Parts: sequence; C-alpha cells; structure tokens
Amino acid sequence: NHMSVPTRETVIASLQEAADRMGLDLEDLQEMIGEVLEDCSNKAVLLKAAVSDKKATDVKAIAHDIKGSTANYGLQEISDLALNLEQNHDDPSLEVADKMISLLNHISGLNISE
Repeated sequence: NHMSVPTRETVIASLQEAADRMGLDLEDLQEMIGEVLEDCSNKAVLLKAAVSDKKATDVKAIAHDIKGSTANYGLQEISDLALNLEQNHDDPSLEVADKMISLLNHISGLNISE
C-alpha cells in the first residue's frame, strides 16, 4: 500500500475538486491552504507526542481535527493517515504519525499558495 508522493499538480487537482465541491474558486483555497498546512503540521507534532506517550484521548481528538481539516481541502492521503490514528487511538502507530508529518512537510514545501 505505497502512497504516491503528491506533486504540486496532484495537490492543485485535489484542491480544484474541493473548490468545486464547496462552490469556491481555486484561488480562494490556495490562499487558505498555507494556514491549514501550518496548523495541521503543528497539530501533527502534538499528535506524534501523544502517540509516543500513549495518550489515547489526545490521539483521538487531534487526529480527528487533522482528518477533517485536510479532507476539506482534498488532502486525502493525510486525512487517511489521521483516520488510521483516530481509529487506532488505543494502540496508534508512530510510523503513521511520522508519515503524516513528512507528508505535511512535503506538501508545505510545494508552495501551493503561490
């Protein structure tokens, strides 16, 4: 189940779909995505700490937040990883948390909002 690494094109395509779904312009979402990625990246770091500390309640809550935010923007890979952690909050995978952080960092580096 190897995920393809998102490119600027695939992320923009996902955003376009999300924009169509919400009745917004792609530009609107591009303007907002930077903030969302930053917010989710910060939360993902907290999430990883909660996973390490086996704080099931925190894992569930933070993962749920990230799942919703990223799904709204069509960032399905990240949303799926968050869902995995949310569902497995009693025994969450550090590998999944790491993968989420690296994906968020990768997508942040694509400068989607420009």
